[in-house]
Amino acid sequence: MYRSLLSGLALLPLSLLAQPDADDHLKNAQAAYKANDLTQALAYADSAITLEPGIPGGFKLRGDIKQRQQDLHGAMMDYVKAEKVEPENPRLYVSRSAVHITENRVKEAMRDIEKAIDLDDTDPDAWYNRACANYIGRNNDGALRDLERSLELRPDNADALFLRGVVKGELFKEAEGIADIEGALNLKPGLADGLMSLGVLHFETKQYEAAIATFTKVIDAKDEALKEALYYRADSYYALKNKEKACESWREAADLGEGDSKFIVRNYCNTDEEKIPKKPVRGRRKSVIEF
Repeated sequence: MYRSLLSGLALLPLSLLAQPDADDHLKNAQAAYKANDLTQALAYADSAITLEPGIPGGFKLRGDIKQRQQDLHGAMMDYVKAEKVEPENPRLYVSRSAVHITENRVKEAMRDIEKAIDLDDTDPDAWYNRACANYIGRNNDGALRDLERSLELRPDNADALFLRGVVKGELFKEAEGIADIEGALNLKPGLADGLMSLGVLHFETKQYEAAIATFTKVIDAKDEALKEALYYRADSYYALKNKEKACESWREAADLGEGDSKFIVRNYCNTDEEKIPKKPVRGRRKSVIEF
């Protein structure tokens, strides 16, 4: 009896046998994505879409995975497909706007963000993305309004708090900007560009000792902003009339190829001058936004 039952099962059509379930694959993809196992997440997402091309959330999730993998073109292609499957999903437009922002397409980002907000105006990420687009487009007043709304919806968003601090600094509200950036760093100590932006605001408010301490942390961490931090630390020492320490940092920056530092070393550090002749003017610094 047992043998004949197995034989009968072997003769059943494939359509009646257990098949992989697209929903299960999508759930596995979501779990792997949440765990930051992007390779596994992409494999499961591919399987889910292969099994059911129109599965809700499939293309959107695969686009998110690709965006995190820095495959921005691939992500955009999936978001376009996702729009055909679920055009009323506000998170789709939030995700797609992030790609546009990363690639500095402000108008396209704004179009997607407006769609997202029309569908759900309580999503703090939509307002944060709009703030980023406004900031890149040099609309600091608009960015500040968007950040206020984003933080009203999610007060502990370190990225939004940091950007609000940067925007306030650029609007010459430096003391408020410092408070926001310090708050953001307390929430997220490894915040990209956080210490550098804080140091610049310390410098611009003439808190030179605090600026030196902050820039030294950036320098010790061998951050991408190393050359810039060395320049600003030197300028802070210069403001304190400490030529020896200032030139020490300017020489380090010059050795790394920093242009203004080369000029200062040549025309100030290597001379008996007490002041820098025709001191280079540095523009107000724009912060780095990361997605």
